[in-house]
Amino acid sequence: MSEIQQPPSEDGTATARPETSLSARPVPAGTAPIKAEYLLHPTSTVDGASTSVLNDIGDDDAAEGVTGGSGGDARDNKRRKPNKNDKKERKGANKGRHFPVIREMSIKICKAWETTGLCDRGETCKFNHSWDGYFEIKPSDVYLNPSATLLPDPPYVNEEAQSGVVEDENDLIGKKINLKTVCPVLKDLGYCPYGWRCRFLGNHIKRINDKEGSSKAQKSSEQDKENADAQNGFSSSPSSWSSSKKLGKWELLDFSTNDNEAKGKWKGGETNWIEWETTNKLKRNEYEFPFSKAYLSVVEPDKPFTLNNPKSKFGKSKSHKRKQDVSEEASLNAAVSEEAAFNEEESAFNQNGDSAQEEKGIVVGESEAMDVPLRPEEKKRLNWEGGRYLAPLTTVGNLPFRRLCVDYGATITISEMALAQPLVSGHNEEWALCRRHESEKMFGIQLAGGYANRMVPAAELIRKELYGGVDFVDINMGCPIDLVFNQGAGSALMEAPGRLAKILVGMNRALGDVPLTVKFRTGISNNKPNAHKLIPKFATQWGAGALTIHGRSRTQRYSKLADWEYIKTCADTLRESLADANLPPVPIFGNGDCYSSEGYYEEMEKSGVDGVMVARGALIKPWIFTEIKERREWDISATERLEGIRKYAEFGLSHWGSDTQGINTTRRFLCEALSFQCRYVPIGLLERLPGKLNERPPAYRGRNELETLLSSPFSNDWVKISEMFLGKVDDAFNFVPKHKSNAYGNEEAQG
Repeated sequence: MSEIQQPPSEDGTATARPETSLSARPVPAGTAPIKAEYLLHPTSTVDGASTSVLNDIGDDDAAEGVTGGSGGDARDNKRRKPNKNDKKERKGANKGRHFPVIREMSIKICKAWETTGLCDRGETCKFNHSWDGYFEIKPSDVYLNPSATLLPDPPYVNEEAQSGVVEDENDLIGKKINLKTVCPVLKDLGYCPYGWRCRFLGNHIKRINDKEGSSKAQKSSEQDKENADAQNGFSSSPSSWSSSKKLGKWELLDFSTNDNEAKGKWKGGETNWIEWETTNKLKRNEYEFPFSKAYLSVVEPDKPFTLNNPKSKFGKSKSHKRKQDVSEEASLNAAVSEEAAFNEEESAFNQNGDSAQEEKGIVVGESEAMDVPLRPEEKKRLNWEGGRYLAPLTTVGNLPFRRLCVDYGATITISEMALAQPLVSGHNEEWALCRRHESEKMFGIQLAGGYANRMVPAAELIRKELYGGVDFVDINMGCPIDLVFNQGAGSALMEAPGRLAKILVGMNRALGDVPLTVKFRTGISNNKPNAHKLIPKFATQWGAGALTIHGRSRTQRYSKLADWEYIKTCADTLRESLADANLPPVPIFGNGDCYSSEGYYEEMEKSGVDGVMVARGALIKPWIFTEIKERREWDISATERLEGIRKYAEFGLSHWGSDTQGINTTRRFLCEALSFQCRYVPIGLLERLPGKLNERPPAYRGRNELETLLSSPFSNDWVKISEMFLGKVDDAFNFVPKHKSNAYGNEEAQG
């Protein structure tokens, strides 16, 4: 029943009714306790107002630079209550994200001609064997100074970019270079393999002086003619091609592909390069897997050993075309054939053969295959106690990010999840995930797959091709996404001990002395944890060299806090099992919600684990490893955070390249990293310490403009940050964030 509003009382002794507002209501659970002086618009005048409205922040269209046209009806701008469909459109994940590869536009230089001066294809080559017209379309140099002072207020980077620009309208190359820039590849490697295509060309180029020119004039007229041709981009022999390092008034310095280094295990400070001959054999199903064939013939005698890729078109293809587009789901889609590789007898075999043998306590394949079981002393020991372990992180856990975390203090790193099927099929995109930087002192590769006939060959392949570049191999038993789970991989293995036994025993043998580790969840369902039942077998029967348990089930995802009490139960179970079997210690790590040094050591001591694997906490604040190492909470300044972003940009350019394509790839992954780092709330703004991973901040401002910018949830601000170190964004660049509310670019970002 509604009440009739009474006129205000004229009685001066009456007590005024307190004014009610949203600010007087309890703060919602999970809200970060930010000090009042940093909050924006703490008092709301409209109960239904959104955070963006309260803080004068535009909606998604405004964030993307989209404005209403003059032809629109003014009534469209009136406030209306959002319905469920509106909320659905603005929320959720952008599925099927697509990132086009951006290179120099029309003129494409032949790589073979550029590096050797010769091209086997001759006149049939579709790429250019000349620099003619190239510098007319090449973008200008990007200015980067790794030692430039970073500022808390605009322009944020104290740079003198214009001082290095050549002021000569008649010099085509000079107009595009900046002599003050620093090439991150040259700085990192001592040479730059991108030559004239480098977007930091001013760092490894010099003007040809008169003295050097006069000495060249003493050469024979024939050689002079070849040099002149080479300067114009035409060269017919390797000896004369060396002079193509001189174009116009400029000479290229420090250009090398370092072919001698490429033939070894390390190239460009990175290892685990797969040979072209190997991938070619894999694609043509010509690679030999002697151990896998013998092992699988014993444990699965009714199934023929085959690694056929039904999508392979080799034999029909006339040329190897480089892919023009990069899709995040490409490698996942490539694994579709993994389950198809097994016939329909798999389910019947699991129900009959596996269950019957497991009831008798027999590990499938252990008693029959390969003579005798591996003894613990045949494997390298993993002494990980107290190690600072960076978790495998799909998309964002790439080599430059791992390198940044090592710089902050991480001691154990692991690749992004690699799928077994694409690896054994020779997919270069999947093998690129296995790359390791020389700064990663303890490095592993994580494999995902649901069946022994893919996982065991993948392990054998890694042992044969990457031995010395891999310290351990990890099996993914925790991935919850449907695409992996529905193929029997990831967390699906938690309820398939028969298949799991065949996978672990076979991989352990195939890897030789390389340790095999497992990462798993509490189980699949919320109320049915079964990890404690598998743990005794992991170490005593299946030979796992280390265990990592994520304290959530598959169905939980991140909806609840990690269960560290159950992690403690699992740690105790492992220790008891090893003691009963009279086996040496096996390290066990816990995982879930670690976001501070205090939380790290508290969880470690309460649960009894040997260490804590850090996942989302490292994405939001990579410097957490410094906090753990020094046992302190670091009130990191905005300029110190920006320094970490600059390092990531440098590492990315060194890894992906300093040409146009490398810059845009680095920008894409830098934006991915910033989509997590923007969630960090500086601890100097909090009313209590430490911060919590599951807490979300209300709208706030930082202690300076840079700190406010770094907290922006909009991807146009992430792109703006990237421009500080990667130059102006290309018109063709668009970034589709994982979440629709952060969109940048074109209509595709709207979902």
